[in-house]
Amino acid sequence: MSPSLALARPLPAWPFFAPARRVALPVIAALMAAGLLAGCAPKTVTAPPPTQQATEPPPAPELTPAPTPAPVPAGPAKVGLLLPLSGSNAGLGQAMLQASEMALFESGSDNLSLEVRDTEQPGGVAAASQQLVDAGVQMVLGPIFASAVTQASPAMRNAQVPMIAFSTDRSVAGTGVYVMGILPQLQVDRVVRYAATLDRKRIAALVPDTAFGRTVIGQLQQTVLTTGGALAAIEYYPPGTSDFSPFLQRLGNAKGTFDALMIPEGGDVLHLVAPLLSYYGLDQTKVHLLGTSLWNDQALLREPALVGGIFAAPANEAWAGFANRYRSNYGTQPPRIASVAYDATLLAGALTRDPNHPRIDDSALTGPDGFSGIDGIFRFRPDGTVERGLAIYEIQTGAFGVIDPPPQSFPPPGA
Repeated sequence: MSPSLALARPLPAWPFFAPARRVALPVIAALMAAGLLAGCAPKTVTAPPPTQQATEPPPAPELTPAPTPAPVPAGPAKVGLLLPLSGSNAGLGQAMLQASEMALFESGSDNLSLEVRDTEQPGGVAAASQQLVDAGVQMVLGPIFASAVTQASPAMRNAQVPMIAFSTDRSVAGTGVYVMGILPQLQVDRVVRYAATLDRKRIAALVPDTAFGRTVIGQLQQTVLTTGGALAAIEYYPPGTSDFSPFLQRLGNAKGTFDALMIPEGGDVLHLVAPLLSYYGLDQTKVHLLGTSLWNDQALLREPALVGGIFAAPANEAWAGFANRYRSNYGTQPPRIASVAYDATLLAGALTRDPNHPRIDDSALTGPDGFSGIDGIFRFRPDGTVERGLAIYEIQTGAFGVIDPPPQSFPPPGA
């Protein structure tokens, strides 16, 4: 068995989930540690036989008020898992499935049964969702992509089955549908608020002309208002841009109007932009660079122009332990999003143990204290969006340094 994770504070005694008290917060971390110390008894992961997967989908359900949910049957609680297990995204879906199975085994829980469905089966997500409803699941985890969440939502809402989606698009959240991904809005808000404490409140932005770029700008506009700052300049570049000189030149011409520059993309874009910053007068001596978790990329440590830049992301410590165990089990590096599937599965296991909530419902999911997992603390709002506790990282010479650690608890809602 793998060594147990180091936890920041003592674990509560069973039952781990107690929404009425502050012990609700460490529930997932507690389950992780308990599972690593428990024996790996066989667990249940159920997929339909091939003949069932190949059947034509039933008609889409009518969106009419559902009757009072039936009593929860005896035996292990059934939780659905919607993932792309075939088609072009099968690799990502398989990795998410493995992370979910790993959480199930490590939790040591005999009270949870996973019902797995392929979102790419004949009939697509709608058929897979209805199959889970017919199987009597109490909750659904997934799917990954926003379009799939939209297609899965009607069956879940009609049956009053809550869904925790792995998407990072909060537009698909709503009554009974919760998004658990690490939303770009949360990252932008966190890093801009921290920059304001450094008296860097006049922000410029270099963003892609995409839905992601517009999401970043929308959040920037909201956050600078609350911090007393200003969004001084925006440059949109087309997807696939390879020459950033015209955009940086215009920002350079306006550099006296801002003291921080948000560049949300990482990877190839940042590698192309970084060497040009000094030439256009946008180096760190004049402008503080701000980014997102896409900057959490070891390859960017080779860009000296980025040293001193800051970004918001989940803390890495628990992720490193998770990734090591995943590699040991499956022989490959997990995608960064795999931790969301792991945490969601542990959350499902915790909620099915809660004597105060014999059926998983909105009140069980939206407690003010929230939960804690691989990616730190999180809690769901009644509107289906998620709050997270993120760290602030600084790109230093050869390393990412935490300069503002993630919070360990949430303030009261509305504070």
